[in-house]
Amino acid sequence: MRKRLMVVLLMAGFFSILTMGDSCIAAEETFPIKPIQFWVGFGAGGGTDTTGRALVEATSKNFAQPFVVTNKPGGGGAVMTAELKTAKPDGYTVGILTASALISAHMRKVPYHPVRDFDSILQYASYQYGVVVRTDSPWKTLNDLIAYAKANPGKVSYSTAGAGTPQHLVMVQLGEVLKVKWTHVPFGSGVEATTALMGGHVDFSAGTPEWKPQVDAGRLRLIAVQMDKRIPAYPNVPTFIELGYNLVAPSIASILGPKGIPKERVKILHDAFYKGIQDPLFKNTLDKYDMPLTYRNSEGCDKFVNELFESTGKLVEKL
Repeated sequence: MRKRLMVVLLMAGFFSILTMGDSCIAAEETFPIKPIQFWVGFGAGGGTDTTGRALVEATSKNFAQPFVVTNKPGGGGAVMTAELKTAKPDGYTVGILTASALISAHMRKVPYHPVRDFDSILQYASYQYGVVVRTDSPWKTLNDLIAYAKANPGKVSYSTAGAGTPQHLVMVQLGEVLKVKWTHVPFGSGVEATTALMGGHVDFSAGTPEWKPQVDAGRLRLIAVQMDKRIPAYPNVPTFIELGYNLVAPSIASILGPKGIPKERVKILHDAFYKGIQDPLFKNTLDKYDMPLTYRNSEGCDKFVNELFESTGKLVEKL
């Protein structure tokens, strides 16, 4: 009887272990079993927020769980990035990485390392950057603006979506090269920066095409592009390079999570977002902001983030 009892107990334990293993596998296979937190490091209504929400909406069509979008503005995305580092690396919390968070890590002390502390999911787009003025301003070109700023040191102010953003970095570089003094006024989003210009609170604005509706309506004038190529929607507006200033704003829009997300979950998220970026709804939203669809997989995105972090570090060090 004792032997039979021992055999029964051993068999029961064996099958219990098998069952536990099957349960763990089943649990992994059913990821996600709850909503995914999707964080945006800028205010509502801007290009990063609007395109990010469009990507979430497109991705949700073929995903098992909903996404909960939360705006966490501040520091050009640095506030959100710092908080994301401390999230549990289980795939249930992700956020948007822009070049601003990389630059901020070089310009001030932040509680995260943009490369070592995160896992990339994928890159989905790039930004276009430009300098705009009101149409009633006397400046028709960037050189007009520069000439006025040189003649009136400290009297010209400009808005951006935050300190440490790519457009801010380029304007600092330009000021250093030309020995021009102008005042930077940071905001929580591109929409706020554009609104400040419209209201006459600053003299010009530099940023992504949150200004596009106002430019198209004739209320603002795009006078220069901070990229290596002209924006297709505005083929007559020159780049900084064409104007003789070898300056380009670094650009990336990608999705990342805290370091240590299981690889199989990274793949599930990647595949879901990859389907999302193919959706016409998402592509149309990118077009509204003149953002080119730029895809890199998880490994390629990790590599590009590392390269961008190193190159922006060299720029900041020069300044």
